[in-house]
Amino acid sequence: MRSLLLSLALAATSVTGVAVATPAAASARAPQLERLPYQVDSSNQAGWWRPADTLNGVTYFAYNAPAAEAGRHEVHIASRGGDGQWRDACLPDGAGGCVTYVDDIGHNQPSIVVDGDGRIHAFVSMHNNAWRYYQSTRPGDVTSMAEAAAQLPDRDLRFTYPVTVRGADGDAYVLVRADQDAQRVRAGRLYRYDTAADTWSRVAIVASGANHSFYPDDLQVDGRGRVHILWEWASWPASAHRHLGSYAVYDPAAGTFADASGAPVTTPLAPGVGNVVYQPFEGDETITSQNRAVQTAKLAVDDTGLRGIAYRYLPEAAGSNFAGFDVRYATWDGSAWRRETVAANGDLPIDNSATLGATHAGGRTRLYFVAEANGCAGTHSQVVVAERGTGEWAFRTLGEVRQGLQRLRVLRGRDGADLVYLTAPIEGALWRAVVPRTEPRRAASRTPPSPRAWPPHPAAAPTWR
Repeated sequence: MRSLLLSLALAATSVTGVAVATPAAASARAPQLERLPYQVDSSNQAGWWRPADTLNGVTYFAYNAPAAEAGRHEVHIASRGGDGQWRDACLPDGAGGCVTYVDDIGHNQPSIVVDGDGRIHAFVSMHNNAWRYYQSTRPGDVTSMAEAAAQLPDRDLRFTYPVTVRGADGDAYVLVRADQDAQRVRAGRLYRYDTAADTWSRVAIVASGANHSFYPDDLQVDGRGRVHILWEWASWPASAHRHLGSYAVYDPAAGTFADASGAPVTTPLAPGVGNVVYQPFEGDETITSQNRAVQTAKLAVDDTGLRGIAYRYLPEAAGSNFAGFDVRYATWDGSAWRRETVAANGDLPIDNSATLGATHAGGRTRLYFVAEANGCAGTHSQVVVAERGTGEWAFRTLGEVRQGLQRLRVLRGRDGADLVYLTAPIEGALWRAVVPRTEPRRAASRTPPSPRAWPPHPAAAPTWR
């Protein structure tokens, strides 16, 4: 891993442009990257969001698009049919135009979910705002989106960080932070859309604590229909450094919640309760610490249940709110949480950015993260995939080194292939990548690519293109 990150650091400090390696021979088993024919706004970047979904062979991508007025963005939803053709439409403003919102990186980004009947649900640009919610009036039709916030409960509250998922029965879920600042509380709430009744309802206040703020990270559904819930905590009202990475599972059939051991828990969960916490305080860490912290996490879930949790952890003081984090992976061994460092920040002039993906299928776990390096040529970034079966982690790169940052969201398909939403917002670009579970012809090495060149030369390093 060290040599891979050193390569990126060298690229950032020694070149003024990005060289492109000669593509490897095409293979049906190799990842396929397709750039969408639409421009994204520079604000199209978040670590918590879920801007992608798939249903019946159709891909749906939501993104912030440039608006005519500086400092604002439109919200678009694009769909790709089985014929490979893209359709795109903005969310309407009610007067025949496109609604626009203020740019707010890390907050005002979209999450979508397509329910089992094909309705598209979009939660957009909420940072301590009332519901901003749109629903399609025709199944699967991105051109039929209409404002529908009145359908949701708790309309007297303000919301941030909507994270979505489709249930095994086709219902839709959204996990969100709800603000009750008069009580110094920002709690996590789970809502469900019943496709049979065409109504939204609140499932539960999942977690709440005085002087604490809930940060949603992820929702995933396993083969038994259970909804896996991931979040982290900060001191009220907000902080870039969060703590007490937490996990619970909701069983819709029973209407109950449980911790990692399967033991029932009562909601709302208080900060730091029992086996719910996969990353406890370390050393002198407290809820207000800036020198040790959690930031961004994603679930690896398969049909059987939880396989692990990928997250970023700051082991010591850093120079900014977002630098110095390691990539860690936590698993439940049946009696306790086990944690390991997959990629250490180390002492090089590189970092990994606030974006992660995690999947498990076919006996193999994948973690996706983005390595960044800064230098005289500006910021360079590269998507890195760490994969493990029963042995050690092996590393590959995905796509090209980009000028500026990259952000991603990863979904596991039914066939085990990963669908990757990958954006380079400074370049105004968005890609759809499909990463099969079967191995490419050239297997990954346990030793990361050589530092001799960046991007890695195709004859010297196993790079996915």
